[in-house]
Amino acid sequence: MKGSEKKKTGPWTVILCVSLAILLFMALLNSALEMGERLGKVHISLEIAFYVLIAIVVAGGIVYPIVGIFFAPIFSLEKLHRADGSARQKWCRRLVRNLTENCELTEEEEEQVRGYLRLENETDDALIEFFDRKIRPELDSEIYDAAKRVFIITAVSQNSVYDMLGMASANFSLIKRITEICGFRPSNAQVFRLYIRVLSMTLLAGNLEDINIEELLPSFAEGALGKMIGVVAASVTQGAVNALTTLRIASVTKNYLLNADVSKTRKEIRKESYKEALDMMKSLMKQVMNDKVRDPVMNLFGKKKEAMP
Repeated sequence: MKGSEKKKTGPWTVILCVSLAILLFMALLNSALEMGERLGKVHISLEIAFYVLIAIVVAGGIVYPIVGIFFAPIFSLEKLHRADGSARQKWCRRLVRNLTENCELTEEEEEQVRGYLRLENETDDALIEFFDRKIRPELDSEIYDAAKRVFIITAVSQNSVYDMLGMASANFSLIKRITEICGFRPSNAQVFRLYIRVLSMTLLAGNLEDINIEELLPSFAEGALGKMIGVVAASVTQGAVNALTTLRIASVTKNYLLNADVSKTRKEIRKESYKEALDMMKSLMKQVMNDKVRDPVMNLFGKKKEAMP
């Protein structure tokens, strides 16, 4: 098994990942220098502070998550079905430890999950069902919150530096967080594929700023009102595209780890992940519209009605 994983991580995959990383670095550097020069015209201290802030964000939000994930052991629930003997017992104990450390379990649930270790041949099935039922909601909550942050940051931001930093930091940190909650990570080949997706979509997020999206959308009104509607619609569109990307990457990562069906292919996993991401996106858009549009309007008109005699 290990040999096949190493074989899948071909040199072209690594070269592509490194090339995209270099392109992202150059794009960030170019955008940061342009922004820094503008701030430098106001005061040199603002330019220096901006560069320091960028360096901190890149180190803590991009470099650390990328490097940190490789310290986690490679595993997936699918492998547990393939393992036997001492290897299966080892990973069953690891799942029990992850559950007790990362989930809020009652005393009865802790006793129950430890009791699964005494089931011998049925241990893996019982643990996988319990692990999936307890861990999946934790992962979904993390993924949803991260996508919501990406949506708000990239919808509000009108600067490619902020968009690229926000996208890269959120996605790399989310992949690392998913592996921390599960207690293991995907194979090297799968990690590199995920990183390629993150890097390519981060570059796309930066380039979206150069596209006048509001001009591509149909105009519903003329003058200042029409322009404002176009800008808002373009910002929402950009935020939605980036949030959906985050949901897709995170869903693929999660399903790589939690998939226990040995008959499923990678293509089927990616297809399921895309459907899951779309469903979460609908829920996210509904909540954002309620929080940012419907509720404020209802509160505004509700107060006006209360003020009327």
